[in-house]
Amino acid sequence: MTPFDHEIVIVGAGVAGIGAAIEFQRRGLTDFVILERADEVGGTWRDNVYPGLTVDIPTLIYSYSYAQKPDWSSLWAPQAELLDYCRDTVETHDLRPRLRFGCEVLEAWFEAEAGGWRVRLADGTELSCRFLVNASGYLSTPKWPDLPGLAAFRGTRLHSAQWPEGLDLAGRRVAFIGTGATGIQLAPKLAGVADRLHVFQRTPIWLLPKPAMRLPRALQRTFRRLPWTQRLARLLVSGFMDLVVFRRFTFYRQVAWLGWIAEWACRRHLSGQVEDPGLRDRLTPRFAWGCKRPSFSSDYFPIFNRPDVELVDDPIERLTPDGIVTSDGTVREVDAVICATGFQAFEKSALPTYPVRGRDGEDLADYWDRGRYQAFRGFAVHGYPNFFLMFGPYSVSSSSYFGMVETTARSIARCLLEARRRDAGTVEVDARSQAQEFARILRAKERSIWAGSACRGSNTYYLDRFGDTPGFRPSSHPREWLASRFAPMKHFRFQPIPAPHPRVEQPAESG
Repeated sequence: MTPFDHEIVIVGAGVAGIGAAIEFQRRGLTDFVILERADEVGGTWRDNVYPGLTVDIPTLIYSYSYAQKPDWSSLWAPQAELLDYCRDTVETHDLRPRLRFGCEVLEAWFEAEAGGWRVRLADGTELSCRFLVNASGYLSTPKWPDLPGLAAFRGTRLHSAQWPEGLDLAGRRVAFIGTGATGIQLAPKLAGVADRLHVFQRTPIWLLPKPAMRLPRALQRTFRRLPWTQRLARLLVSGFMDLVVFRRFTFYRQVAWLGWIAEWACRRHLSGQVEDPGLRDRLTPRFAWGCKRPSFSSDYFPIFNRPDVELVDDPIERLTPDGIVTSDGTVREVDAVICATGFQAFEKSALPTYPVRGRDGEDLADYWDRGRYQAFRGFAVHGYPNFFLMFGPYSVSSSSYFGMVETTARSIARCLLEARRRDAGTVEVDARSQAQEFARILRAKERSIWAGSACRGSNTYYLDRFGDTPGFRPSSHPREWLASRFAPMKHFRFQPIPAPHPRVEQPAESG
């Protein structure tokens, strides 16, 4: 009998956690439980409910390859539809019995003698497992702007990731901070509702058109009757996105011309939507396309033609209890401050969202803080046996998050199955293999878009505090797809299952 409560504990029931569970189940690794701190699956698509939220890459590739949905309503599916997709996938693969909701993980530590992990939950209970798989995500901890006086503001103050149900901003003066992927979706929904909307822009953003493309019923019927047609469409869209978007990031020198074409299209899009030449100039980035997340929108730029919307690009100096003061001394009195300022991605204590102490007792966050973010192929870290990341440093090699989820889950499953085949108690990536791969990644960074001056002034969240770009793997998705199936196991060390300590009977006390 196993000395553990479960062979595998998966932390998180978002896209990554669901994907890991399905892959394990398909491979016969069925002794697992999924811990989720909320009361439903879905992760990002459960927690983010702000108006206007849709997926910002084509929906045809934003799904599991083995769970295609033929009746997406649009090329850019809305939040509610994506949440339903997560729920339906869980039901289809019968994962509900393996889910435990309301289970927030506070910490996890490796017990060398047992060859496994202990996980402490917020309710005080503990679980033990042989293998721990973190799928807590990287878009789960909201990032507030570091602005003096923000906490003292007396009006409505909220982050876009914590949008309250029934919020009414009609007739109110709203300060909107953030012009990234969230800002371009949310700001247009507030324009015309708020009495006055001040959009605070730190850096402008390149935008390509985003036509409202509903999938015709005839196409949905074709996908349903001939599934191979949807697989072909998915392959074509994925190939195009990987070539135009992802290759631009990691192989900038070879494909810089793709960015020049995109910039031309973005400028043309902007000039057709904003009337004032001076305003167009302020909305035009001075850095290369691809330095920040490429985005699509056809309704963001037009809001600045409205008399009740103001673009503010002077830096915010501080907040007062009733408003915002910018560096030019202007005071704007507002009733609400909306922060669309993203998430803590590769920041200390944000990935994972709880302390993880390895073989030597060091928290993974501290390990990365002194040694930079690194993990072998994005999912295994030396010093943390039997611990795997569904999203780790340098794991993403595809324009679709789902592509990374599938290759990572498959790679982890292969490690677990190999440990079972060898009757091994622990599996751990070799230190030398991890170091060699990290050195290769750092060399590859020199050919990326972030290596030179192209991104100067972009303030991109792609760069971490070390100047590295752990959000992207300098590889291609086909290469990682092959590696997840055929990469040799020589980079991992498999150790025997620790022998149980013999029980020693204590002599009874006399007298």
